[in-house]
Amino acid sequence: MSILKKLSNPQIKASKSDNKLIHYFLSNGLKACSSSISEISRDCDISHATVTRFARKFGFETLKDFKISLAQDLGAQDSDSHTKRTAINLKESCEATAQKLLQLNQTLLSQTAVEIGFGSVTKMVKEMVSARHVFFFGIGSSGFLARDAARKIARIGIDARCYTDSHEIMTHSAMITSNDLVIYISNSGKTGELVRSAAICSKRGAMICAITAETTSPLYSFTDITVLHAVHDYDLAHGYADSRLSVFFIIDLIYIELIKALGEKAIKVKQETQDAIDSLSTVN
Repeated sequence: MSILKKLSNPQIKASKSDNKLIHYFLSNGLKACSSSISEISRDCDISHATVTRFARKFGFETLKDFKISLAQDLGAQDSDSHTKRTAINLKESCEATAQKLLQLNQTLLSQTAVEIGFGSVTKMVKEMVSARHVFFFGIGSSGFLARDAARKIARIGIDARCYTDSHEIMTHSAMITSNDLVIYISNSGKTGELVRSAAICSKRGAMICAITAETTSPLYSFTDITVLHAVHDYDLAHGYADSRLSVFFIIDLIYIELIKALGEKAIKVKQETQDAIDSLSTVN
């Protein structure tokens, strides 16, 4: 049974506080999913512990897991109501497809903004600033995203490195120290090389982070910090799922938060790296 149905027809022995929370989540929808526990406690005039117990009554270990499940239900509900408009027809015009892709991408980013966990982003940025090296690991299409992230972040003074080859990933995993930060980019969190790498890096004491869509994956079990994103599916021949836009969104958010954290230092280094790159095109 979906969490929406459970909230609409609760099978628990609901207290007065539980009923407040049920009304809160049903009334506020996605807005409630992006609220912090402090905001929920304040709006419902109840304690943090009561909010946590409420999530557990519905079968979730944490409030975060509860909100993610609710956001997914709300997203699915929204998708169902727009199925006819977003299903891509192989014979439709380019303009029609463009409008449907725009709608799908807007929904994807909205869902990611709900699921992301801004506290996790803030914590990751803080750890990146103090780390000796920041390693980005990704395989396949996630490797391209990892490379983009490392390239962008290195240009503001963070020692960011990227490896996308399985042998290189395992080699550097074996040399990582407790002063390093590792960020895995993996939609499913099930890529064998990345899971094995995370196990090694964890034993070596490194801070393990992930940008992923899954909280029940083998990779997730090793992470200290996880930033979640949504994935959109649309019907095209045998179906197609994509998460690149949501990951780019997260990378851009991390990049901007790093600039805010580093201040003038980041702006100065960014200009210096840009000048160095521009000098390559200078004709003597």
